[in-house]
This record gives sequence, C-alpha cells and structure tokens, in this order.
Amino acid sequence: MKKLKALMLSLVALLPIFAAVATAYAFESSIHGAVVVTYAIPPTDDSMTNPDYKLLSYHWYTTINYYINPSNKYGFSTTAVVNTITASAYTWDKETAYQVFSYKGTTTRTAGRRDGYNVIAWGAYQAGVIAVTYIWSSGSRIVETDCRMNTYYKWSLSGEAGKFDVQNIMTHELGHWCGLADLYNDADYWLTMYGYGAYGETYKRTLGLGDILGLESVYGP
Repeated sequence: MKKLKALMLSLVALLPIFAAVATAYAFESSIHGAVVVTYAIPPTDDSMTNPDYKLLSYHWYTTINYYINPSNKYGFSTTAVVNTITASAYTWDKETAYQVFSYKGTTTRTAGRRDGYNVIAWGAYQAGVIAVTYIWSSGSRIVETDCRMNTYYKWSLSGEAGKFDVQNIMTHELGHWCGLADLYNDADYWLTMYGYGAYGETYKRTLGLGDILGLESVYGP
C-alpha cells in the first residue's frame, strides 16, 4: 500500500483588517514548524485581472464526491447551508468543462479525519485561523479532502459586517480541493486564492483571472 501524505491548509484571519503582520501555519508530514508570511495593505488596482496562480503538487484525478454537515450554532437552516456551499463549488465547476464537484448529500460525519468521505463542516480551532482544508494524497493524486470552518468566529450567509461569509470562505477553500495553493503577494489581493480573509468580505465568491487559469491548467477549459 502506498504511503499517504496529509496536508492542512489554513485561511488566515486579518483582525483588524489593517493588521501589519499575520502568521499562517502549514503542517505536513515532512514539515516541522511554521511558515511565517507577512501582509501589507493591498494596492488600489483591481488584481482580479492578475493572471497569477500557484498549484499544489497534487490534485484530484476524478470528480470530487462531497458531503456537507450542516450542523451549526448560528441558526442557519440545512437548506441555506447546502445552497451556499454548493454555490461555492459551482463557482469553480462553471469555469471548466470537466465536472470537478458532485454534491452527494448531508452527513453527520465530522471533517478533519480520514474516513473515506470528503466532508465540509464546522469545527473548533484557535483564533487566527478562519478555516482549514485537509488533504490526503498519494503521489500526485488526492484521495480525500475535508474542510472545517472555525467556530471560534461568527459566520454569515449574507456578507454581514463583523462576521465571515460562508460562500466567500468556502469558494477559497474549494480552490484547494481543485489543486490550487494560496497566494500572498499584495498584487494578488483580489484573487479568490489570496491566502487571507476578513470580516464582511465577499469578493472571493467571484473568481479572478488567475484563479480561472489555475483551474484550467489542471482540468482544462
């Protein structure tokens, strides 16, 4: 049996939005410690037209069958949660002829452990991390992915101030499922795969040029 490698990718909070420095932690079986990245106030130009993208060293070779655990403490209905997250998946799917995602229903399973199911759910982390995507890979092939949104923070389905927007954050996280890595250059601020998020932010709901080019480099146009 091939040895599987696990990776966690975290989307880091900017709190307050004009914070000068933030820290991201990337953990992998071959990595010990943390990767520190810095943040500067973004440029005024619209970098959605920036063609930048970065790929992970692995991706799915098949359509991703995924499940949603809609349980939450925010009063969101199951239907609202499912509609929001499937909209995030469709944002990627509509940019390629290949079917990247296939929603398979709700589940009570938790995210963050390898169990043969690709699950999106809420879960508890320390402050500073908005959401975490878990990836299990064998060589260049992803074999399982999960995502957990951090219950430490308040969440919204409508881009409310003082809360993280589910569709915004999940569109970013599902980019990792597609095989795309985070970007941290100031010029990439308006791209979905920019590796920081903020309260009330919704621009990640819409893919920029670099996001689309990255997706197409993996799955074709």
